[in-house]
Amino acid sequence: MALHSRLSDDRGWLTLDEWQPDNEHRDEMRPAPFYSTDLNTQTYDLGVGRGGPGTDVDVPFYRDLAAASGPRVLELGCGTGRVTIALAQAGLEATGLDRSPGMLREAASKLARLDHATAARLSFVQGDMTDFALRATFDSVQVPARGFAFLLTPEAQRACLERIFEHLRPEGVLSIHLFDPRLDLCVPGVTGGRTETASDPSTGRVIRVEVLSRHNETVAQVLREAWRFSEIDPSGTVIRVEEEELVLRWTYRYEMRHMLALAGFDRIVEYSDFAGSPPAYGGEQVWVCRRP
Repeated sequence: MALHSRLSDDRGWLTLDEWQPDNEHRDEMRPAPFYSTDLNTQTYDLGVGRGGPGTDVDVPFYRDLAAASGPRVLELGCGTGRVTIALAQAGLEATGLDRSPGMLREAASKLARLDHATAARLSFVQGDMTDFALRATFDSVQVPARGFAFLLTPEAQRACLERIFEHLRPEGVLSIHLFDPRLDLCVPGVTGGRTETASDPSTGRVIRVEVLSRHNETVAQVLREAWRFSEIDPSGTVIRVEEEELVLRWTYRYEMRHMLALAGFDRIVEYSDFAGSPPAYGGEQVWVCRRP
């Protein structure tokens, strides 16, 4: 099955190889945007440096939720297809949307190795979760892995929720995963970082991820982190080094609940993990709601 790529700026349909980001106005002093360099996208599934829930602990939650809602599921911020492919393997018709060409290349590589029946239930689309128009409606929409936090303003968040509402059937289910902000990590100014490493079993090389610094913009509720990715061979020689900037918005739980209600969703439920635990400070925000 072909990997389809759709841009949201009226330039039409392009292949991933033809698409290039607009760098003309990029601040040369800033690192590249997150998920725009090869090393980050190629090693994303290792999970190094990302914290949060353990790898794939969320997959049974999304699979069961989608299966109970109906066969057609849309995942926004699908990345490498980690969740989307698992849904298709469970017999669901899964569509994944992401704006990163590099992440979608990884998804395409995985798709090419799947059996025909599973691949036939999958499609990947390049697009912006605040501005997409798919010629389909879905039984459920999922935004896993804190992908909604990449929307940096309330206006962008509202636009995303409006697009989701348009693409859900009546009684369709939406689930969104966010982190619950710890106030001690949201203080103004710049703080230090952390370093993690993991081995890449496909190459035998070590991937080192350094979060060099974090800058909190407390009024906007936005954090900016400088990340450095290094690939190191068994002799200790550094082969590749790439730097990116991670920019996320933190959202408080009652802010999110109010936003979902304003967008028209009801039966809004929040959990603090993927086991259905009640809300808890500083953990996860796992939201489930319905379109009336």
